[in-house]
Amino acid sequence: MDKKEKEAWLNQPKLQVRGSRKIYLIIYLMIIILITAVIVIETSDKPLNKNATKLVFIFSIICIVATEIHRFGHSYEVTNTALIHKKGYFSTNYKRVEFGAISDSEVIQNIWQRIFSYGDIEVHMYSKVNVEVVKGINRPDEFVDFLENKIEAHGGRKR
Repeated sequence: MDKKEKEAWLNQPKLQVRGSRKIYLIIYLMIIILITAVIVIETSDKPLNKNATKLVFIFSIICIVATEIHRFGHSYEVTNTALIHKKGYFSTNYKRVEFGAISDSEVIQNIWQRIFSYGDIEVHMYSKVNVEVVKGINRPDEFVDFLENKIEAHGGRKR
């Protein structure tokens, strides 16, 4: 992302994000291995039960649908005055954290998350006990920059 794109991204009136699909890379890798194994067995002279083939494809579809459903269960939004965490599918819960209550934020990434540029953010509200966690989002450092700029623009703390 070049400097102009980053400035345009940071100057948006609000930012809404969901968990990254990168969280599910291991599940996707498992699906690819299963389908590859079925294809290799089908193209060789070894017989494969047709029900096993169907089960692999049904399992793959269920896994992909389940990961998408899980991903859509949480979203995070930074407006001009607050950080909002929406969770739920049919009934939705909103947790709103006003900028005045936020003391600091922390990006948490393991080595896997650093390689693929996603991670978690802990937003602290003047204590280590009261924390809102923004889980598994892409480019967490840029999200924190956006949040910090919004807090600063709102008249909050300075960096």
